[in-house]
Amino acid sequence: MSKAEIEIRGKTFSIACADGQEARLEALGRKLNARLTDLETAIGDVGETRLLVAAGISLIDELETIKPAESNSEISDLENRITLVERTAAAALSDAADRINSITDRIERVS
Repeated sequence: MSKAEIEIRGKTFSIACADGQEARLEALGRKLNARLTDLETAIGDVGETRLLVAAGISLIDELETIKPAESNSEISDLENRITLVERTAAAALSDAADRINSITDRIERVS
């Protein structure tokens, strides 16, 4: 287990994390700190708790706005893949049916 040092609004926090994840956590901490700074500039000094609540709400709002678009894109991609598989399967079945008919015709001619 490792630790990442994250600075938020001038305070340093030591956060436990998996080995190798320190840089990622520190980068996320910098992004959170930047968001808090932007929010404080926009809404003023409302206290740390209210500022963190505002940041949390804005992050969740942003996430919920993004998720449906990603989900729709993923669904569309899956639908396209399914359609391709269906077409490929239909073509393979059609080829198999043609071969079976051809074999049946040959057998009937020999008989």
